[in-house]
Amino acid sequence: MQLNVSLSDLKRHAKTTPSAFISLMICLVFTAWSLYISRNIWILIMAIPFILGLTLIPIKISQMNKELSDQLLPEYIHYANEYNISEINKDTLNQRVKIVGKLDKIIYGISTKPTIRIKDDTGEIFSNLISPVPEGIKKGDIIELYGVVAKHYKFFGIMGIPNLWKPKIYGIGVRKI
Repeated sequence: MQLNVSLSDLKRHAKTTPSAFISLMICLVFTAWSLYISRNIWILIMAIPFILGLTLIPIKISQMNKELSDQLLPEYIHYANEYNISEINKDTLNQRVKIVGKLDKIIYGISTKPTIRIKDDTGEIFSNLISPVPEGIKKGDIIELYGVVAKHYKFFGIMGIPNLWKPKIYGIGVRKI
């Protein structure tokens, strides 16, 4: 396994995966504090695998998801039908879709997979992307979103009360227009 990581990759990773970055910072602070209090170098030596894991594993997962997105996006560009957001309903469930609209919000949470909100003249919809938003795309840009329509339950996310769901897009990729 080869992992080429530059300083810019680390900065982008810290921005796009705040929970992994915060976990790494907490581990570093506790390691430094424990080392300072105990003056025992073995604490640092034992912490190195955890620090490397908290750094490299999320970066590798993010790279693998980006590669998957790059592989699937050309197929979706070719085969996905274009829809307005108001046309996304239970009849389009599990369909490949293309939506053109304004990127209204980017939410980075626990995983390396952000949630975005896209709006067009007919409405708005949320999408979970499989990889971070490409560089150069920011809030307010007009984008093409490619993905699959899925159920999002209003109270419990992926599982919940039948008939209390709304459509959501599992995004394969995003392109700026």
